[in-house]
Parts: sequence; C-alpha cells; structure tokens
Amino acid sequence: MKLNVDIIRMVPAHIMQAAAIEAEVFSVPWSARAFADALEADSAMFYSALVNGRVAGYCGIYLAADEGEITNVAVASAFRRNKIAESLLEKVLFQAYGKGARQIYLEVRQSNAPAQQLYQKIGFQVAGVRKNFYQYPVEDALVMVYGYADK
Repeated sequence: MKLNVDIIRMVPAHIMQAAAIEAEVFSVPWSARAFADALEADSAMFYSALVNGRVAGYCGIYLAADEGEITNVAVASAFRRNKIAESLLEKVLFQAYGKGARQIYLEVRQSNAPAQQLYQKIGFQVAGVRKNFYQYPVEDALVMVYGYADK
C-alpha cells in the first residue's frame, strides 16, 4: 500500500518529532535546539515528510552563494522503503536550484551503502573522502556532489 506523503517546509511544531528521528538514526544527533536554530537561519531550508500529520522524515540544507550542503536526511524506521528520503532529496534539490545553487554537497558514512546508492540514483557523484569525519564509531565520509562537472 502506497503511503500518502506530504513534503512541506519544516515548522517549529515538527522539531520534537524530527529530533526524535535524528536520535534514532544518528550516533551523534542534532538536538531540538539545533533544529530550532536551523529553522531561524536565512541560509537554511528544512523540509518534513508528513504521513497523516506525523513527521516521518526530514531533510535540511544550508545555502551559500551557488553551493548547498545537505546536513541531514533521515526517515523513521517505521516509514523506510517508501521512497520518502528520495522525495525529500528531490524537493530540497529543486528548491536549492531555484535559489541559485548549482552544486550540492553532502557527506555519507563510507559503510552506508544504501544511502550511497540512493544518492547515486538521484545523481550525486563521489568527489572525495574526509578521513575520520564521523565518530561513534570513527569512520571516513564520502563527499558526494550533485551538479558536479569536471572542468
């Protein structure tokens, strides 16, 4: 059965649910305060995926000049495998390009093959490695870029 998912700009009422998902998904999660601060930043755009009014996932990006950096992409375990992360990323990329971004970056754990496959499916390419980027456990990050072109 296909879920009815609405992708909308994150609002303060979504913060506690987003922070709970963040704590479920990441070993060093953002706090509710970090989400609140991000929502107040002019350079940030965060989107929530809602299923029956409940936050099922979210994605955030910071923009500067013609670049963007995706900070978080997460979907609650109960809602995975419903293309929610893909829908969130597509929405964020569309909005970022509309605001003038031409290259979008993100980091992903080197061991997180499912996320890497999703990012590659959308059009991200590996651009480099950040050694020991992650903690708990310590691990390298792949830097991936969307809109990358060899010059």
